[in-house]
Amino acid sequence: MRRTAIVAGWAWALVVAGTAWGWQATKEPGPIRPTEAEREAIAARTAELGEALGSLADRNADMVADVEIARKAAEWALRHDEFFDLRDPARTLKMLDKGLERAKSLSEGRAPWAEAAGGVVRGYRSRLDGSVQPYAVLVPPAAAGAGPHRLDVVLHGRDGRISEVRFFDAHDGKPAPEGQTGLVLHVYGRGNNAYRWAGEADVFEAVEAVRRNYRVDERRVVLRGFSMGGAGAWHLGLHHPSRWSSVEAGAGFTETIRYAKLRDPSETTRKLLRIYDAVDYARNAFNVPIAGYGGEKDSQAQASLNILGALQAQGVVMKTEGLVTTAEGLDFRRIVGKDMGHAIDKASASLLRAFHDERAAKGTDPLPSRIRFVTYTLKYPESGWLKIQRLGEHYARTTLDADLAGDVADVATSNVAVLTVSRSAAAKVHLDGREFPLRDSPGEAPEVAFRKGGQGWERLDAGQARAIEANADRAKHPGVQGPIDDAFTGPFLCVRGSGTPNDPRVQKWAEARLGRFAEEWERWMRGRLIVKDDVEVTERDIETHNLILFGDPGSNAWIRKLAPAIGVSWTASELILRGATYPAGHAPALIQANPRNPLRYVVFNSGHTFGEKEYRGTNALLYPHLADFAVFRIDPDEEVVADGFFDESWE
Repeated sequence: MRRTAIVAGWAWALVVAGTAWGWQATKEPGPIRPTEAEREAIAARTAELGEALGSLADRNADMVADVEIARKAAEWALRHDEFFDLRDPARTLKMLDKGLERAKSLSEGRAPWAEAAGGVVRGYRSRLDGSVQPYAVLVPPAAAGAGPHRLDVVLHGRDGRISEVRFFDAHDGKPAPEGQTGLVLHVYGRGNNAYRWAGEADVFEAVEAVRRNYRVDERRVVLRGFSMGGAGAWHLGLHHPSRWSSVEAGAGFTETIRYAKLRDPSETTRKLLRIYDAVDYARNAFNVPIAGYGGEKDSQAQASLNILGALQAQGVVMKTEGLVTTAEGLDFRRIVGKDMGHAIDKASASLLRAFHDERAAKGTDPLPSRIRFVTYTLKYPESGWLKIQRLGEHYARTTLDADLAGDVADVATSNVAVLTVSRSAAAKVHLDGREFPLRDSPGEAPEVAFRKGGQGWERLDAGQARAIEANADRAKHPGVQGPIDDAFTGPFLCVRGSGTPNDPRVQKWAEARLGRFAEEWERWMRGRLIVKDDVEVTERDIETHNLILFGDPGSNAWIRKLAPAIGVSWTASELILRGATYPAGHAPALIQANPRNPLRYVVFNSGHTFGEKEYRGTNALLYPHLADFAVFRIDPDEEVVADGFFDESWE
């Protein structure tokens, strides 16, 4: 997507639109090479900051990350030649000076930036890969009070010259707009990925970092984005409808096939697109106030039109007055900017500001009286006081229709196999017509679990509910449902084989895949892989990480140990997977619940299933390119000869 244009002199647009740092869309010169003196100065100051960080190990982790982000940003700029104009070397040195200043203050027991008003770039250590990631928070002046404050989460647009250095320069030390009373979080999102995978995790990790360091009103969290940020707002707003007091999605994209011009996608691909295609989740607009925006002359205005059309197809009546369309029966609207291209006009911004202010004044309702929820995957399992724990079938349309009346909850389900209901919602629940008590056993877990069997719904006792939560049946479970790419949205550890491979060809192929994943993760997801040899893996690693295993049963002891438990027979002469036999020279890439810890994944021989081509293309291409498993023929050329999904029991 194009970099966002902004109406000059209009402060609200800079905050609301979720632009690429709010810069004008001027064409800049291509990447430049700093002078040798500049590179040496940056390298020297980066090393100096590294030494200073060495003495801060016992300090507050968030404060140390606030310092370390400057070193990381400079290191990445040098490693990847991320100097895009003649000012970038100076920007880098200025940032390093701020980092050194912070390190000195922290060594003295002070952190003045943590109490400053205006723009502050801070850092947190990601649970995914241990990397330090930046976020920017715009803090209101002391006159706004101590809070708790409304929090506006802003998603930036795509920018081919994005870097941590330029993010730091764009936000740190900038004054807050006049009249600001709440907190504004500008998310880095690990670069350009439309807030998918690690980019999605970054949004929520950044929000948690703000919550740790500032007083946030949990019922007044607003989500806003434009362009790529608009795609992210559609995605995060509709997949996580209970998190936001209101959502604003400007432009962007909401489906993949037409937007990315996919030719004749397979049925497997069509299923996988149901993970991220926001248009498939349009029904969730019943559960969160959401406004879509598009310029009258902007092709990306189609994004909000897609959602509007999907709601109409489900029977929602729309009313249009001028350039604003509103829905009957839910808090949805579509605003069109008159004569605007890929930008937002002043009149539309005024409408959007009023939209958020009115909803934030009410705040989110933890016990909404009506839920109309749809999902296709346990990656997105909950709304309000309901959470789906098992599906009948993944990537099939799954719905919850729920209403609270008095002290009774009426819930109708489709494609749901296990469901939990909050005890606080009601005294009893009518679940697909069958009545169950919710509060007859005070002191138990805050949710009551139900399982659908051959005779209909049954209530689970406390032990059965705990077994479901612990995934004792090793089923597809919220957060452990695949496909392969999902393994990289939680803490993961790459494990390389150190033994003698059964097939040297497979080992060479697996090592190449690990090397390529490491390069792409660093360049595009802004972190470094944690890699261990198989003999170094501990029980603690199994407890806390998804294990990403590279090699074959000869070279990698963990593949040898776990393959039989997940139904894979793999010897020097053949591979047997799902009843099919493949001769030597074939290898699997797959994901399963780890038999040693079914709340974590085990993956064989795969990083992300997309790569540099997709990262450089439209963000819509960052969908899974493999499902739960694939079999590769690796000799003489790499080719996928089988692929597909495991069932709900990972069979």
